[in-house]
Amino acid sequence: MNYRTLFSIPAALLLLIVLLTGCAGHRTLTPEEIAAAEPDDPSCAYFYFSWGRFAEMAGRLEEAQDAYTKALVCDQHSTYLHQRLAYLLIAMDKKEQASVQLDKILENSPNDNRARLELAGIFENLGKTDKAIEILKKNISDDPKDNHSRLTLGYLYFRHDRLDEARVALEKHVAQEPDSYSGSVMLARLYRTMGEIELARTMYEKVLALNWSFLQALDAAEFYEQIRDYDKAVELYTKLLEEEPDNETCRRKLAGLYMLLGKPEQAVLELEALKKTSQEPEKVDLAIGRLFLEQKKYKEAIHHFGRMLVAYPQMDIVRPLMALAYYEAGDAKGAKKVLAQVPVESKEYEDAILMLVRLYQEEDKLSEAAKILENALQVSSAQHQSFFYLLAAVYHKTKEIDKGVAVFERAILAFPEESRVWFEYGLFMDRIGRQKEAMQYMTKVLEIDPDDPYALNYVGYTWADAEINLDQALDYISRAVAARPEDGFVRDSLGWVYYKRGEFKQAVVELAKACELQPEDPTMNEHLGDAYMQIGEFTKAAERYKKAVELYKDAKQRAIARRKLEEAKEGDR
Repeated sequence: MNYRTLFSIPAALLLLIVLLTGCAGHRTLTPEEIAAAEPDDPSCAYFYFSWGRFAEMAGRLEEAQDAYTKALVCDQHSTYLHQRLAYLLIAMDKKEQASVQLDKILENSPNDNRARLELAGIFENLGKTDKAIEILKKNISDDPKDNHSRLTLGYLYFRHDRLDEARVALEKHVAQEPDSYSGSVMLARLYRTMGEIELARTMYEKVLALNWSFLQALDAAEFYEQIRDYDKAVELYTKLLEEEPDNETCRRKLAGLYMLLGKPEQAVLELEALKKTSQEPEKVDLAIGRLFLEQKKYKEAIHHFGRMLVAYPQMDIVRPLMALAYYEAGDAKGAKKVLAQVPVESKEYEDAILMLVRLYQEEDKLSEAAKILENALQVSSAQHQSFFYLLAAVYHKTKEIDKGVAVFERAILAFPEESRVWFEYGLFMDRIGRQKEAMQYMTKVLEIDPDDPYALNYVGYTWADAEINLDQALDYISRAVAARPEDGFVRDSLGWVYYKRGEFKQAVVELAKACELQPEDPTMNEHLGDAYMQIGEFTKAAERYKKAVELYKDAKQRAIARRKLEEAKEGDR
């Protein structure tokens, strides 16, 4: 029975056929009666297949499964019935049962490569990749000219990162079928993934020559962009835009490439064209303004941002950028005027105030800077932690230490459970020489957040420097390094605690890593010099002390490093 013909019969007619067939003597069989049926009973199989198909179309999947199963009892060797049941089981997420049906199809069609190829795809979708590969390899073994199976095999290998095997399969496929578009596309991407740049370039050129496709041309353009062949990428993006002038991705990419090629005017033209079709023209306008800033065309930037404020009055991010343009143009007064106009409720308010204060600090107008911050803090809805930190720093510069401490006391009242506030308070106390209180506040940070890496580092380093609690100091700093492995200052602390523990070789290892991360830090270089001295590496110690002398700005620290340098030279002699 060719059950596929049922798909061409109108649904109403098919229903009528089933009903008439039932009336003509085909009553619903019991399971016992089905089991006793002849092995190949097309009429019985047809009846239950029809029932199952209607149930499946109506969404009654369990009923459909039962009907297909009964149909298979009537016609056990039907490849199509096994396949139909397998598809149904996959839809019902009964993958293992589906696999059983697929295995039966393989038994029934051992030499049907086309059927086996389809089954390989189903096995792959079931997550049984090894089974799919096994089928495809058998197809190729049975018929070395089965290039479709070879292409599918290459795809599966590629998909599962078995790149070398994918390469063998796909290269054989293309060698056998040089004009294979799918094979060439896959090889281009494979070569790109494997870093075979020239082979990928050749294959991308072949793909576009075989069949110009927008998606493949876009993929090729991104490849040329990746390998920094910007001229070729520009050529492709330009051609793509000829096909789809409103394609925002291509237009943005082209604008960016013109910037990389040092052609900002053309980049602006592309962005202006993009603005006409973009769903978010304000973002394109913002990109144009930033482009003017990057080009140092401050006059044009100011004019552009001014027009934006008229067109998008609620776009608060424009004002800080416009202020930056004024500042870079040497017009601090204009910058301050623009920043002062940022409304309190704006999300840009914090950055605007910080920038405004720094402008006054640069002019050494610290009292005005303090006044701006004090006024900002009066607005309870706009109390940002950064305002407290910066105001305390301003008072530190004016040597009004008590006012700075008072600012942090206000910050603690406003943000009592914010670990960052306690951390900044601790740093402030450290700067003014009140280390005991600094340690208290850093300990408070760790009560709120036991894993804060910088508080762990501060406390651990302080203990190490004082040569107390060295075991706990090592634990604290090791945890800090685990959280911030690329931070040279934290790494220096780890080296220093090893030094204080007398583990000088390990100290050298960690301090050398710290100096790699922060090569221009004088203290780290001095620490590494100290460690080298302890293991008798006087030449290396002298090199580090010499660098510390060159880097230190404080005369006292420089003098200490110079004395150590002389000791290292003496030890080397």
